[in-house]
Amino acid sequence: MSMVLSAIASAGVRRAVALAGLTAILALPPAVVHAQPAVDPFAANGKPSDWNVVLGAGVALRPTFEGSDRYFFTPVPFLSVVYKDMVSFDTSGLNAYWRSGGLQIGGGATYSLGRLQNSNSVFSQGDERLRGLGDVPAAIGLRAFANYSIGPVTLGTTFTKFLADGNDGILINLSAAMPFKVGDRTTITARLFGTWADQSYMQTYFGITPGQSFNTSYAIYSPGSGVKDFGLNLGVKHEFGRSWLLSADARLARYGGIVENSPLAFSDFNMSFLAMIGYRF
Repeated sequence: MSMVLSAIASAGVRRAVALAGLTAILALPPAVVHAQPAVDPFAANGKPSDWNVVLGAGVALRPTFEGSDRYFFTPVPFLSVVYKDMVSFDTSGLNAYWRSGGLQIGGGATYSLGRLQNSNSVFSQGDERLRGLGDVPAAIGLRAFANYSIGPVTLGTTFTKFLADGNDGILINLSAAMPFKVGDRTTITARLFGTWADQSYMQTYFGITPGQSFNTSYAIYSPGSGVKDFGLNLGVKHEFGRSWLLSADARLARYGGIVENSPLAFSDFNMSFLAMIGYRF
């Protein structure tokens, strides 16, 4: 089984809260959350307060669906609640984790909002080119994740399994990230990433069944498992005093050959950008 590097949430709030990903990641579109939770793997290991809460909002530029060459802006709300640097609830889901030195291990529940075959909504994936393919249902996902810091570099991996009938694929994400401090208040994080997907996920989002081919002009396509995408993520975080922070995240991904051969791959690349402002309570 081939595996490559994938996106994990990295840039974040000091003392265990981050505006990660900022989700895939996204880094992640709001409709598909399968990266790590927004718990900062670069957070200081000093004892945090019992509760850390960040509330924020921003705007994201993202493709209308995976493989699309069309982009639009969407509002992005953000909420992160961390209790004793052990349990977190954020826009990626509910998570519990353990941290010791440079090692962080955890797991929890995440979600996918699926894809609509004729959607123009800023809160879901899809556009009219998917008409006749049917909707991909929303799904709860179970995941496990780990980060390990070696000097300034943090290696991370996430395993996600979705559970809905019609959206039950597996994603394995790997990444290598390094933060750079620019003064006392600004952090720039560079991250290499990639994603491996099983046959079920590939078929759900990039395959064309005989019935779907009959309903559309697309040729039948039955992809197998393999590399979904890989690329580079750059994140910038700037803190204004103790409470306010500004975060921006840009992502460029190249699709793997299995995805590129799909009739639904209108582009070989996927780009996204997210800018947010948050307040730490």
